[in-house]
Amino acid sequence: MNWITVAWPMVAAACLTLGLIELRIALTRPVDRARLVFAASAFAAAAACGLELAMMRANDPIEFQALLNWFDVAAGAVIATLAGFVWLYFRCGNRWLAIAGPALYFTAALFDFLPGPSLGYLEMTGLQTVETFGGATYQVAVGVPNPLNALTYLGVLTLLVFVVHASLQLAQRGQRRRAAVIGGSVVVWVLGAGTHSALIEIGVVQTPYLVSLAYLIILLAMAYELTADVSAAAHLGRQLQESERRMDLASAAAGLGVWVWNLGTSEIWATAKAHALFGIPPAERLDQARLINAVHPDDRDTLRHAVDSALSNDRDFEVEVRLQPVDGETRWIASRGRVERDGDGAPRLLRGVAFDISPRRRSELQLQELQSQLAHTSRVSMLGQLASALAHELYQPLGAILRNAEAAELFLQRDPPDLGELRPILADIRADNQRARDVIERLRTLLKRRSMACQPLAIDDLCAATAALTRVDAAARSIHLVIDIAPGLPRAMGDPVHIQQVLLNLVLNAMDAVDQAHPAERRVILRAQLGGGHEIEVAVADTGPGIPPEKLGAIFEPFFTTKLDGMGIGLAISRTIVEAHGGRLWAENNFPAGATFHFTLPTAGEAAPS
Repeated sequence: MNWITVAWPMVAAACLTLGLIELRIALTRPVDRARLVFAASAFAAAAACGLELAMMRANDPIEFQALLNWFDVAAGAVIATLAGFVWLYFRCGNRWLAIAGPALYFTAALFDFLPGPSLGYLEMTGLQTVETFGGATYQVAVGVPNPLNALTYLGVLTLLVFVVHASLQLAQRGQRRRAAVIGGSVVVWVLGAGTHSALIEIGVVQTPYLVSLAYLIILLAMAYELTADVSAAAHLGRQLQESERRMDLASAAAGLGVWVWNLGTSEIWATAKAHALFGIPPAERLDQARLINAVHPDDRDTLRHAVDSALSNDRDFEVEVRLQPVDGETRWIASRGRVERDGDGAPRLLRGVAFDISPRRRSELQLQELQSQLAHTSRVSMLGQLASALAHELYQPLGAILRNAEAAELFLQRDPPDLGELRPILADIRADNQRARDVIERLRTLLKRRSMACQPLAIDDLCAATAALTRVDAAARSIHLVIDIAPGLPRAMGDPVHIQQVLLNLVLNAMDAVDQAHPAERRVILRAQLGGGHEIEVAVADTGPGIPPEKLGAIFEPFFTTKLDGMGIGLAISRTIVEAHGGRLWAENNFPAGATFHFTLPTAGEAAPS
């Protein structure tokens, strides 16, 4: 073993080692094309190194020539990959120069594989054994040089011009270190390896080819650059860790948990606050399945739908869900995020924040409970206004039942009893009993406290029931109540008790508005018709004095009233009920007198409000 058999394999090993390192870095996402091309250049240099060593150990001119032909290909591959590397790594330079250098070289190298003389020698007359220091020997070719070989050096010269030009442009952009280290190393390699190879082929020097050994300068430059990148990455990593700690502290102080969902792997990175919000230990691995399991079973589909909507419709991610109860207490979490996409438009990451909204949800539930109590109180108050009329409506069937019962008793006292007369009397008693029962059932339904439960309902039946409750009071005040329902009206979606409360409130207000009008002009009209956009519009019109224009915008405000004895909550509650059904309530003055209150409800074919 001599120094030659040690040096060249070590150079090849160095090329392969750095090439593999650069290949590993290049294949991380996203792919670094510049480093990928340099890895190919290092592998080509390793191949050239092996061919150089094989030529030094060739047994005859034919073997040497074959090895030299493939050496020209390996050297051309180094030239082509270096041109591509500089172009991609510097992102500047002349593209045509980058293409021209390898193109000229490979055009000349074709002669190695065509019939006739090879590119290097018109004729190779033999091999000469040369002894060097340490007693090491190697073979060199003896022959007549081929003038066409100048084409390869023209390609090398073109590469040199391209690298110098690109390095100068990069330095002008402020990246002098990279231009000097990388560009300078390539220039040194081109000048050293090219000049030395030319001197060998014209017979000035008798040494082995040193293309691979000269490539060590590029390896050292790239190793230095890689070390600088690693140092910069380590520094950046420390900065990111510090930034992450600051962000974690700031988000925790604000009650926010930050998370990043990798859509490719389903893994989720989250701050300690986010782990705490979802009730997941910080040491536990967080992924899509674990996150969904932390959510209340009834809200998991809501979470999935929000994610799918954000990914498919390019909308911001927004959802509010319950978590699995802990110690019997349900917690609510709101999360907001945004999708990040790659260059092809495919979703890559979903970033967002999470925060606890349990106090707000509990306040909303308490507010809903108070609104329910207030609505119930309002219904009781309205029925108090109708107390005398309702008492009269109950008095009629009960009085008829009493009279029919007395008549039946008289017929039973006959001998024999007149059973034929008893049958119609009993039928009348049953009918009057049903009338009284219907009145009581309507009262019981309105007085009962209940939460909203939407269902398909017939507006005409609801209007008729409202008219039945107010008919006696309207008659006592000489008010003509008109019901105008459009034929073929579809069913609306709503809670019958709450909608009847709205109707009852609007009709009673209209009746109060016409109290001061002349008896012949006291008229309240209850209309229902199909509105635009798959909704039903209900209107209550009166012939009263109307609403003062300056008060028209304030009549729906809580505790605002135009009545001397009014509480000012009826219209506010009515608007809340209608809006909870997905409709709207508004008022307008009629011409020449009176006012009309309108409200809308979605038809049963539309989505019912929850």
